[in-house]
Parts: sequence; structure tokens; C-alpha cells
Amino acid sequence: MAHFLQSDAWETYQASLGEKTKSEKGEGWSFLGIEEMGPAHTKRLYAPYGPSFSNPQALEQALSRFEAAAKQSSCVFVRVEPVGDSPEAEEGAKEALERAGYHRVSHMQPEDTWRLNLTVGEEALMRGMDKSNRKRYRAMGRRGIEIRVTQDPKDVPALTELMSQVSERNEVELRDADYVQRQADCLMPLDAATLYLAVLHVQDDEGNPTGEEKVIAANLVFDGEGTRILIHNGSDSAYYRTGANVAMQVQIVLDAAEKGLTWADFYGMAPEGSGPDHPWAGFTKFKQSFGGEPRHYLGTWEKPVSKAKYAVYETARKILEHK
Repeated sequence: MAHFLQSDAWETYQASLGEKTKSEKGEGWSFLGIEEMGPAHTKRLYAPYGPSFSNPQALEQALSRFEAAAKQSSCVFVRVEPVGDSPEAEEGAKEALERAGYHRVSHMQPEDTWRLNLTVGEEALMRGMDKSNRKRYRAMGRRGIEIRVTQDPKDVPALTELMSQVSERNEVELRDADYVQRQADCLMPLDAATLYLAVLHVQDDEGNPTGEEKVIAANLVFDGEGTRILIHNGSDSAYYRTGANVAMQVQIVLDAAEKGLTWADFYGMAPEGSGPDHPWAGFTKFKQSFGGEPRHYLGTWEKPVSKAKYAVYETARKILEHK
């Protein structure tokens, strides 16, 4: 089961940006590589959360073909983040990478994520969530909250405005509006991206609707091979007590299960045992409140295709890091 960043839809999105890609499939393996330019104009072929593989032998075959594709494009090195069909499929994968001449580098994509098995049924899904989450979901109607689902790219500014508020409020760097809009423009028509909006129907002091509506939480999700990824989220802190963001996340999970998907991936979490001081501790606790389990990936690995040019790249990278 390939990650969404290894999907045909993601390759289409990369092509829409003008990026050059390499993709190939074999028995028990596949990859999507994106040509990138690094320090000192050093070209690399990068597979985000890839290659995909079913066992270490399939991984070795994928790596060999990936390196061949990189050489054809005159790349200096390859960067991979292999993902097995399951954690069990990855047993022996690190040793296979090392035998093939790869070494670990700082991660590009998160090495840890939190995911929820959707195959257990709605009752079990709800029971696995925190009691407060269930309560907020069931109360959203009484609080004037409606969850809307759209695949119209014109609705995306409602999300990006909320993301901007989150960025300023928490002093974190999120994807800018143009980046998210480009993703929606390309992926929504492919049925690969869906926008969820938590809309508040404003009420007067007596609890009567005024006719005014306000989007107070939003989330853009990606659907790939059996997995829904909750990728871009934003919410208005002034309406935190309504529980709208929580109710929306619950609806996203339930809809993914109804669609027949296997996993809901909350995309990124603090490493296990990292403690409350980790910068991702807060949102990790929020993600875990929906139930689920951790998934640890193999991380980011590199291998030179041209050793001499790679040495130049490494020198340039170290200089830039110490400026």
C-alpha cells in the first residue's frame, strides 16, 4: 500500500508544478521520484515516503532501479524514505539499505505518524475516542455547527485564512495559501483531495439562528491507496469551546470508514517517549485523542550516484548549515 506521496495523483500534481518525475513499478515494489536541485546546483532524485515495497528483496530491486533512473537524469545522489506495505514488511529493510550503500540523514518527511484503523466499524471507532470527543461530535447540531464537504477549489481560501491565524497564534510555519490552493486545484478534480468545513450558524442570545454563517474550522484531506491523510488543518481559537474542530475530525474519520478506506493518517507526531517539551507534543496529544496507534517509518536515506560531486555537495551543505 503506497503512501499518497507515491501515488499517481501526486505525480500529476508535481507535473502541474513543472517538476520532472521518474516512476516505475515492479513485482512487490514501486517508486515515484522527483528531481530536485540542492546546494551548489546539485541535482538529486527524491522519493518522498518511497520506494514502496513488500519485503527487503523487493526493496533492493526498487533501489537498484531508482539509482538507474537517477543516473539517466544525471543526478548526483538519491534520497529515499522507503515505506513497507506494513511494519512487518520492513523487518530487515535497514540492513538492506546499508548493504546497498545508503546512509541516514536528517528526515525530510515526519518519521513518526499517528493512524487509526478504520476497519473496526463505527461503534468501535467512536468507543476508541476520548469521551469528550464523542460528546462534542454528538452536540454539534445543538451548538449550531454543520460539517460541509466540498471538492470545489474556490472554497479553499476559507481554510488558508484559518491556517494563517494558527500560524500567527502558535508561531509555527505552515504551508502558504498559494501552495495549498495549487494542491486543491490539481487534486480535487481527481477525487484525491476533499475539503471539510465546520460552519457555525450564528445564534442570538435566545438561541435563535440569525442567518449568519461563519467557517470556524477546516481541513483538507488526501485520499490514496486505502488511506485518508488529514493534511492541512486550521481553526478559529475564538470558537474553541464549540468543539467544532473535534467534531469535524470525527466526521472525517467516519466518512473515510464509510468510503471503505483502511486507515486515517493524522500525518506526523512527536516521537514516542519524547516528552511534553517536544514542540509537537500538543498536537500529538490532540491526534491521539481520536484513538489509534503509532506508525514509525524507516526515515530518510541517501546514496551518492557520483561520489566526487556528492563530496562537493556535502561540503556546500555544511557551509550553509554553519552560516
